[in-house]
Amino acid sequence: MTFDPRNWSLSSALDAASPDVVASLLLVLVLWVTRAVIVKLIRLRSDLPPHVLRRWIATTRTAFLILVLLGLVLIWAPQLRTFALSLAAVAVAIVVATKEMILCLSGSLMRASTRAFSVGDWIEVAGVRGEVVDHTLLATTLQEFQPNSFHYTGRTAVVPNSVLFGSPVRNLTVVREYTFHSFAITTEADVNLPGREAEIADIVERQYGLHREEAARA
Repeated sequence: MTFDPRNWSLSSALDAASPDVVASLLLVLVLWVTRAVIVKLIRLRSDLPPHVLRRWIATTRTAFLILVLLGLVLIWAPQLRTFALSLAAVAVAIVVATKEMILCLSGSLMRASTRAFSVGDWIEVAGVRGEVVDHTLLATTLQEFQPNSFHYTGRTAVVPNSVLFGSPVRNLTVVREYTFHSFAITTEADVNLPGREAEIADIVERQYGLHREEAARA
């Protein structure tokens, strides 16, 4: 088969364009505009804390990507089915080559399903501790803390979601405002502590009883 330039024209090129391409472009355009409007409305919420705004924006971006992928799959389903059947061996090779990416996507799905953490939480994973400032389908971005502390280093760490399968995720958000304390009381040997237990309990209740309900929620 040969190509004859005399038979080519702009109209023939447009006629050859698949309706699926037009539908895909319209889908991406509509969703992109919708996401931009939603993000702008979120940024106008000056009454919300910064970490809540970042969490909502990250959730909006993730929902946008999922809707785009789902829409493209539905639009191109017949072509994808034909392509998959004709390239079964290639598909196996692609799976092997993209193993890490598949693990990242699976890790993102596990994070969403277990609600292990979200934007604004303090977590520790794979030896990295920090505040979650963003997360995508492939990686989680942390504002890094100094070792064994909660002071920012000024660095950011991008952790691939694949590590969520091999490392436990510790959510440390509760220590942002609360922490556990233990107290040791040293007395003279002749002091009868068991006999004064009620008096000690009354002092503790008088000093910290007002915070009991708040501490229980934490």
